[in-house]
Amino acid sequence: MPEHYSLAGHAWLPVALASGQRAFVRPCDITSEIDGHVIVRIATGRPDCDISLTEFMIGLLAVSMGPKDPRDWLKRYRVPPAREELAASIAPFEPALILDGEGPRFFQDREALDGEPGSISGLLIDAPGANTIKDNADHFVKRGRTGVLSRAGAAIVLATLQTSAPSGGAGHRTSLRGGGPLSTLVLPGAPNTVEPSLWERLWANVPEAMRAEPDETKRIFPWLTPTRVSDKTGVATTPEDVSPAQAFFGMPRRIRLVFEPNPGKRTCDLLCTIDDVVVTGYVTRPWGTNYIAWGGFHPLSPHYRMKKDAVELLPLHLQSSRVGYRQWLGLVMKTEDGLRLPARCVSDFYARAVNFKGDDAVVLRGARLLAAGYAMDNMKPLDFGEALMPLIIAADAAANETISRQAEAFIRAAEAVASQLLNSIKLALYGERAKADRDSAVLEPVRNRFWSDTEQDFYRELRTAAERIENHAGQLQDHEAAIAEQCAQAWRQVLERAALRIFDDTVPIDSAESSKLEDVITGRRFLVNALRGFGAVGAGLFKQLRLPPAETKTKKGRKAA
Repeated sequence: MPEHYSLAGHAWLPVALASGQRAFVRPCDITSEIDGHVIVRIATGRPDCDISLTEFMIGLLAVSMGPKDPRDWLKRYRVPPAREELAASIAPFEPALILDGEGPRFFQDREALDGEPGSISGLLIDAPGANTIKDNADHFVKRGRTGVLSRAGAAIVLATLQTSAPSGGAGHRTSLRGGGPLSTLVLPGAPNTVEPSLWERLWANVPEAMRAEPDETKRIFPWLTPTRVSDKTGVATTPEDVSPAQAFFGMPRRIRLVFEPNPGKRTCDLLCTIDDVVVTGYVTRPWGTNYIAWGGFHPLSPHYRMKKDAVELLPLHLQSSRVGYRQWLGLVMKTEDGLRLPARCVSDFYARAVNFKGDDAVVLRGARLLAAGYAMDNMKPLDFGEALMPLIIAADAAANETISRQAEAFIRAAEAVASQLLNSIKLALYGERAKADRDSAVLEPVRNRFWSDTEQDFYRELRTAAERIENHAGQLQDHEAAIAEQCAQAWRQVLERAALRIFDDTVPIDSAESSKLEDVITGRRFLVNALRGFGAVGAGLFKQLRLPPAETKTKKGRKAA
């Protein structure tokens, strides 16, 4: 059986071309055209594998040829390296890119592990577990869908598991960022709305000052050294124990793939290709690397603090597969209270934005953020969420700070309106004394519809605000208050239209029972008053929007603040 399947030398990366076709390339081929078509993205056929493999390539570029400073980054972005330069940069790291044979193996334990091999499908995060199969409960993801993988397919699935490993029972460690971490990737704009090339997609997220020398590889790639076993007598692994670049290459699980010849020409269940050697199983042992204190170290992961004065940063995880503008602020910009911080790749892109002016401005205008990750319930994957959101960004640091404040005001105001909308509908449906859970079958869809109905308006109004802010760059102190009030009034009108439409659809007054009519009228009145700045909720809403307090009429008809 052939040995030494080198991930540096074999065409194993599945990629999509601008033509819509798929091809397989070596890592050094990512800047090349194929039959005249540009490579635009990784395309494994599974979104979780696409993200993990993209992350791996970003990490490989960071350690092999990462930029020294913003000027070096910009030069590389504009003029991608040729195949020969990429190959020369990756070559010193090839010992870490061997999948099989004797010696270190890609993302695998250094030792030949003892034990009965399990099915290769067990490497898939969403594969049904033993208990699920035993209970015949594999209703949505069926058993037996993955039984054979090519060497390329096995490398991809293995890297995906190690990158996002969820809880797996006693001793089976989670990934460096915990189970099913959320990743964010910057997608720069491209001319004529064409997708950015794979090089632009990768290089836009490569951090600075992470390039490594070949003698540092053992601190970067954990499979080049004996596993730091974490049983009762073992150790934890912090960024001080290894290279911070190991954030891209964490290996929490002790795994050895089992290879066998493929004379029957069985097809890879992931890539639909035929390989001379296949992987049908793997051996695993517990107590792999236990990563602790890595909060803030992964360049592609947004983070949060539990409280304002907390020093420790924690990687963000999805609570559900829906990612909307309510989450946008903490993924794109730091929140004013400091509790949410975007990934380093996003902050770096904002810092680099000053370089994109004139004809280069298209890089900013069309920029988007890809947020992706598993929503987990401990060991159980609920769903894989993936969302594309606009990056509303200016080529001026002060302007971006102002845009951030405007975005936070919009989102906090929307939260206040969503809360009042639920309270008003609850009152209209159940009366003043009735108790109803906000997550009930009636109220939860109302909440979801409100955020969905106002999402495109949010981005439209924020873009309008950004344009006004950019037009006064250099004179923001003189114009910021007027711009903020103008934009806030427009956003308040959006919230009012959406909230009243949803209320009237949910509790139509013309079909209300006579006994409920008073509650419906009262609920709607409370909502209208809040939307127009009256009462405690309304005053809070106007304060969030930085609008002047609503005026009220005195008994004699005169207006008073």
